[in-house]
Amino acid sequence: MKNNQVLRLGGMFAILLGLAKLFSGGFYLLLSPDLRAEVPAAKFLPAFAQNPSLLTNLFWIEALVGVLGVAVIPALSSLVEEGNEGWVRWARSLATMGFILSAVGYTLSIAKLPGIAAAFVKGDASTQAALAAVWKSSIDLFGLWGYGAVGLWIFIVNLSASKRMDFPKALAYLGIVYGILFLLVPIGTVFKMQTPLLAAAVLGATVGPVWWIWTGMTLRNAS
Repeated sequence: MKNNQVLRLGGMFAILLGLAKLFSGGFYLLLSPDLRAEVPAAKFLPAFAQNPSLLTNLFWIEALVGVLGVAVIPALSSLVEEGNEGWVRWARSLATMGFILSAVGYTLSIAKLPGIAAAFVKGDASTQAALAAVWKSSIDLFGLWGYGAVGLWIFIVNLSASKRMDFPKALAYLGIVYGILFLLVPIGTVFKMQTPLLAAAVLGATVGPVWWIWTGMTLRNAS
């Protein structure tokens, strides 16, 4: 039996998460190219020291996304896991850890990055070389948890949902696409490729908010 309170809370948080993703996607597209993912320290840190506001706001939003996501996972998983309990529960565990690590990682970046950038700008060549090797402050450097694990969960739950008669087919197919976009982030990060990262940011900024908000409405209706 589905827990209606879990579904209602998950639905409300999914809607809030969709709105947060709308803002974070817009912020990312407005960033200077020197402040985007996988830009070398020699460009990134001076650019951040000069104008930290937009990226810092993005980090705050993404930290909030991690907190909200933890409540959405059990609600959506419980709605679609029948017949695929093993896969859904395994992916659910990974995604929960992924959201938590993502929230912690963005919070660490908010706290540590301003000092690192200031030290880089003021430092001599040897200081800059040392900081360039260790400057990244996130605990999820490749996005394997915040994007890889969460994206895998999104893909699996929507693949499961696409086989159900009581779940909107269009929402499930949109979720499959969205899960794939999430998985592009660690691929682009590991191989230092801007194209997958930009594709995930541009398409995710439109697909993501729609999927989260629609999912939230579906969960609330199911309760």
